This record gives sequence, C-alpha cells and structure tokens, in this order.
Amino acid sequence: MFTIDASVWVNADSPTEPHQPDSRALLDLLFARGVPIFVPTLLPAELAGAIARTRGDSALAEEMAKAILALPGVRWLALDDALARRAAELAARNRLRGADSVYAAVALTHGCDLVSLDREHPTRLAALVPTLTPADALAASVPPARHNRCSCG
Repeated sequence: MFTIDASVWVNADSPTEPHQPDSRALLDLLFARGVPIFVPTLLPAELAGAIARTRGDSALAEEMAKAILALPGVRWLALDDALARRAAELAARNRLRGADSVYAAVALTHGCDLVSLDREHPTRLAALVPTLTPADALAASVPPARHNRCSCG
C-alpha cells in the first residue's frame, strides 16, 4: 500500500520535469495492479494549485482535480480530528510543512510507504515512515526480469 504525495501526481503529468517517466510509470503500474493508494482529501486542491501556478491554466487545473477524484482504487481520507492531531504532531516534531505532514500522517496511520519527490520526507521521517522516490518504489514493485536462456542446440 502506498501514500502518494502531491509532488508525484503533479510530476507524473509534467513531461518536461525530471523524474516524470518514473512518476508516470509508478502510477500506471499501481493502477494496473489494483494496489490501494491512500491519500488525503487535500490532494485535489494541492494538485489544482500546482497546475494552475506552473502552467498558468486554471481550466486544466480544475479538470485534473476532478479527474483525480474519479480514479478507481484511490482511498480518500478526510482530515478529521485524529488525523489533524497526528499531522500537527509530525509537523512540529519533524519540522515539516503542513501539507507534507498530512501525507505523512496518512501513510503512518494506514501502514503505507510514502512516495514523494520532496527532499524533506526521507531525511526527516526516515525513522517513522518508509519513504521512497517514484524510482525506488518502481524498483521495489517490479520483480527483476528473468533470464531464461535456452542452451538448445
């Protein structure tokens, strides 16, 4: 199970950005395999804001936010009192930005690996939550190729 930070979702649909092929491939693989993805209901707002700011296209931002809400296999978690308290504790103890602490709280609460392109997640949360880049998550999710060589002949 995975919690996918907004940085990965935005990156997956940004073809000119570094790491885009890994982000896209990971999301495609997880959906193809039906792997549960746990995310906070904060994700569509973060995605829409990032797309509108970086691409200057509010209509595209709204369209992408609606599309992400319709994805199968995504488990949406509301920021209720318990999750908010856990996120605040993580933010304070690990010097995280507010939104970053919400993703960490979701991952920690539901026993997920946190996939992020944020440099602070792996350094500040290493002892609490397994944190992977999209490339690391892909490597862990895809079995190595088998080399069955026939020596017929």
